[in-house]
Amino acid sequence: MADDTRLTVSQAAAALGVSERTIRRRCTSGKISAKLVSTESGATWLIPLDALGIRSSEIEPAEPAAPVAATTPAELARLETDVQQIKAYLAGQINSREAMREDIGAALRAALAPLQESIEQLTEENIKLQSELAAQRPQPGRRSWLNLFSRKRL
Repeated sequence: MADDTRLTVSQAAAALGVSERTIRRRCTSGKISAKLVSTESGATWLIPLDALGIRSSEIEPAEPAAPVAATTPAELARLETDVQQIKAYLAGQINSREAMREDIGAALRAALAPLQESIEQLTEENIKLQSELAAQRPQPGRRSWLNLFSRKRL
């Protein structure tokens, strides 16, 4: 009977003695048949033991999670205050980045304006030079072949 136990990337890496990055790379490439599932903390790979070629008896049991300490109302209030301070700090950082983005955009627009003027001037000059060049070329017609033969040879 097949073992239905599935391992996380970190458990599979520990069992095989390789890095988590290696396990993820093998899952992505299909070398390890794994299933990408959505969890509360984001997407994660679940890897069947059969895909790794090991038995459940070969895996060391995971360390039990540390017990959650009971929080007092005062500690809870302090944590809520900390969360509010962090939110305020992050909002300030976001505003600062937006202001910086606007300043950089204004500086880039100011630097771009003279370049655009130069491009327009060069385009006009190019058009003028092309028209002068076209005026210097012999006009096609009946006598254009004569121009080839009537030139004096040096």
